[in-house]
Amino acid sequence: MRARIAGHPLHPALAHFPVGLWLASVLWDAIGWWRAGEPLWGQLSYWCVALGLAAALPTALTGFVELLALGADEPAQATAAAHMMAMLAATGLFGGSWLVRALDGGSAWAVPLALAGAAVLLVGGWLGGTLVYRHGIGR
Repeated sequence: MRARIAGHPLHPALAHFPVGLWLASVLWDAIGWWRAGEPLWGQLSYWCVALGLAAALPTALTGFVELLALGADEPAQATAAAHMMAMLAATGLFGGSWLVRALDGGSAWAVPLALAGAAVLLVGGWLGGTLVYRHGIGR
């Protein structure tokens, strides 16, 4: 079973939403720091993190379906597992960032968690690109 519509894999198409939203949240946090804490930037960041978390659910589900479709002897198996673990870790870090923002309205932990999430997200994205461009997964 594969997660596809008209032969096109869903996971790579869906992945752009949480990635873009989460990286935008880091940008809004940086602008908020530069603009001396104007509340607009923190609010934009909060909603980008929240929407990224919502978009991560279908992205993760379609990715998991694709992972299950790989054969046990597939050379890309280790890369796919590392990609999944990195993206789950990034989701957890952004989830933590969202939670402290929601509970505290701007805890000092929100931005460091988002920055750590962005770093892990970039590693996971690199691994996802390796799956597509080196191993031909999803073609």
